[in-house]
Order: sequence, then structure tokens, then C-alpha cells
Amino acid sequence: MKITRIIGEDGPRTELCAGSACPAFILTESGEAFVQGTRLSADEAAQLSAPAHETFVKIPVAVLQRLAAQLDQ
Repeated sequence: MKITRIIGEDGPRTELCAGSACPAFILTESGEAFVQGTRLSADEAAQLSAPAHETFVKIPVAVLQRLAAQLDQ
């Protein structure tokens, strides 16, 4: 699987992560995307529901805005 890091560690938009592996977006050559973020607290998770094979992560809105700008180029 070939991947392209868009935001996050070793990606072109590292300013939001200060060089660490914080929130990240990774695209694959097959058209899939991976999102890395902070795990939800128990209180947050209790307010959301997802199928057993899925989960939620938190990412700053600023990361989404940077991603949208990157993909529009």
C-alpha cells in the first residue's frame, strides 16, 4: 500500500504538529484516507455511537481547514 502523508509527521503540513505525530491525514493510492487524532474521553465516547468495528478521534478544526486548502490546490 502506497501512502501519502498530508498533515502530520513527515507530511508537508507539519506546522500544526511541531514535528510530532499529532493529528494526521494519510491518503492511500487506492483512494482511502486514514485519520489520526486524540482518543475520546469516556464522557465524550458515551455521547456518541459507532459500530463495533469503528471509532471516533478528535482533531482540531484548524487541521481540517488546512487539509481542505491542501486538497483544493
